Amino acid sequence: MVGAMLTRWHYIALGAPLLLLILEWRKLRTTVIVVVFMAVLLAAMEAVIDIRLHALRGSMDRRLFGMLHGVSSVLLLAQVIAAAVAVGAIERETADGGRQTAGEPRL
Repeated sequence: MVGAMLTRWHYIALGAPLLLLILEWRKLRTTVIVVVFMAVLLAAMEAVIDIRLHALRGSMDRRLFGMLHGVSSVLLLAQVIAAAVAVGAIERETADGGRQTAGEPRL
């Protein structure tokens, strides 16, 4: 059951940020593009580790399994934080009327 969920999760974790990256590329929101690109990289690393975890599930190497599971969890948390930063950047730029204000202090 967990393996089936992980397979589908990788498509969502990689597909959603890629779609957002394409949409934001057209609007040239530099901050959002950088953060979403980082989220895509995090999702790709997480997918690789989760595939390795799935292969290790039946093995006796519990230490490696636990370490990789911890790294995978940290990557997932980092991806969620990146998503929150991207949403915050989009909201700030929308509140500014859609213009980018590089270096201007916000009140």
